[in-house]
Amino acid sequence: MNGVAYAGGLEWACFADIRIVEEHATFGVTCRRWNIGLADGGTQRLPRIVGMGRAMELIITGRVIDASEAFSIGLANEVVPKGTSLDRALALAESIAALPQPAIRTDKEAAVRGFGLPLDEGLRIEAACFNTLMRDHLGETMEGLRRFNERDHPDRQNAAPSTAGIVRPKRAGE
Repeated sequence: MNGVAYAGGLEWACFADIRIVEEHATFGVTCRRWNIGLADGGTQRLPRIVGMGRAMELIITGRVIDASEAFSIGLANEVVPKGTSLDRALALAESIAALPQPAIRTDKEAAVRGFGLPLDEGLRIEAACFNTLMRDHLGETMEGLRRFNERDHPDRQNAAPSTAGIVRPKRAGE
């Protein structure tokens, strides 16, 4: 986000899994000023992102917040300098795209489906998603386990890291 995210724009921002915002971005439920309600999920997604208390403050008051406050309450995942959000978002997207996708998809499904449910139900959903991963992508998962056990990961080589993971040099004998 590189400008204003007001009313419906804020609701649309809440659709994103990860929100990278430029330092000058601002957010608010400004439709409050004209007696226009939220209709694109803002009353449901915003509390799930920032918590009920913060969400109710923004929804009821229509107060505008800056990028720094958006970051501090969890609405923004990262604040970047003006003019750099698209480049940062593309770099992050490339990093995520470089990772094996099946486990990301099933873990995201489990997180979304289980959010707000009792822990035992969330754990049941997680197990079902994991079982789907193992059933549909067993070969890829077994290869990943082999690479993990053998410490065979690109970020452990002496080359530039290929993913956003922890970068450590290989130890002697590895």
